[in-house]
Amino acid sequence: MKLEEWRLLDLDALPAVDTQIIYEAVALARSKNLVPDTLILCYPESPLVCIGYHQELEKEIDYAFCKSQGIPVVRRILGGGAVYLDQGQLFYQIIVDRRNPKIPMSIKDFFRKLLEAPTKTYQDLGIPAQYKPINDIEVGGRKISGNGAGTLDNVVNIMTGNIIMDFNFEMMVKILKVPSEKFRDKVAKSLKERMTTIKRELGHDVPLEKIKSLLIKNYEETLDINFRTETLTDWEKNTMTDLRKKYQSREWLYLPFLRHTDLARKVKISSTASVSESAYKAPGGLIRVTLRIDENRIKGIMFSGDFWIYPQDKLGALEKSLTGVTTDIHEINRIIQKFYEEEKIETPGVTSEDFLTAIRQALE
Repeated sequence: MKLEEWRLLDLDALPAVDTQIIYEAVALARSKNLVPDTLILCYPESPLVCIGYHQELEKEIDYAFCKSQGIPVVRRILGGGAVYLDQGQLFYQIIVDRRNPKIPMSIKDFFRKLLEAPTKTYQDLGIPAQYKPINDIEVGGRKISGNGAGTLDNVVNIMTGNIIMDFNFEMMVKILKVPSEKFRDKVAKSLKERMTTIKRELGHDVPLEKIKSLLIKNYEETLDINFRTETLTDWEKNTMTDLRKKYQSREWLYLPFLRHTDLARKVKISSTASVSESAYKAPGGLIRVTLRIDENRIKGIMFSGDFWIYPQDKLGALEKSLTGVTTDIHEINRIIQKFYEEEKIETPGVTSEDFLTAIRQALE
């Protein structure tokens, strides 16, 4: 029986920002059925900083520092947190039709299935890596691969991740927004305790081509497919040209803030109106909420943070459903619960109660 055939784009080094643009372009092509299911392998030819879709730029990273170092900052179309990326990481990016029977529908099973190959690749290198739900690969409790996923047009699933060959811990700490240098030292210590690399585990580098060949073989075996090596289509290249304008625009970089220009932090507007903010750390990520209250009603609300929500374009719908309601916590809870049920929302590591807690803190 002939195996299902996927496309392989083995692209090596790409301009830094293009490493985040390319999987959106390919996903758009896949959603129009212009290309088959695809695995992209690439890495950035120079460093970049990548923030999650729901994050607020200047609350998460030291943007002035990044600009001073000539390091571009880009917002990706997937959730999660801010990361420093460079040539020490090989990216794998999977774009697949949601109707493919090989691909589980639930986000937990989706990650579990598609992370079998990277996990096996580490093991083949002699590193005892294990899949850590929901979207990590770990060695002895330390993360050695970070992964994210999302959907496009409710037609295509996207998963991105990295094989971490080496990592610049010092630069990662420098790009983060922290309250003080003393706190930055604590972050550096914590990061080195929670994260590891191939070089750290083995004591030496591994040739990139060996890693790629193992990863390709393991994806073919775990998904029961064959790869056909191809190049980007002209349609995809033209789409990437168009997307560069979006990714480099102020509107995209400041997306959450510009979506809510009526909100500011901790400002008393009048005797009945005020704006406040809170941040709540749930197991699956940080939830920030900014509220504008007038006469005991929510007149504006913005969620941001490094959590994951699927479908990820539904966060705005949640904000809209809460706008105009009273500040009664029971009514707010009812609306959030209804939203989760009706929209079939998945927020790995974060519950509807966590969103409620973040709102309650802001109200208080």
